[in-house]
Amino acid sequence: MFCTACGFEMKAGDRFCASCGRGEPEQAAPREQTPRPPMARAMREKKIAGVCAGIARHFGWDVTLVRVAFLFGIVLKGFGLLAYIIGWIAMPRDDERQAVEVR
Repeated sequence: MFCTACGFEMKAGDRFCASCGRGEPEQAAPREQTPRPPMARAMREKKIAGVCAGIARHFGWDVTLVRVAFLFGIVLKGFGLLAYIIGWIAMPRDDERQAVEVR
């Protein structure tokens, strides 16, 4: 086993490095993952149809960056426009989803 700080070779039972004095690294606790919100068009934050805002909310990204990415996609060969239209058709509205969950 080697020290993670200085690279000195440690014996199997050593808890501290004889060269630099650092202890063995603590095991990182597993992070709890928070559930993502469902992929739905955000009607309150929309500019056109809420597709960019829904994608940004689902992945936890900044909505401005998603909008700029779609704009670049539109300028570069029109892919962004096609993706936006597909998202508009395929993604449900978030207010419809809330109405279904209440029932």
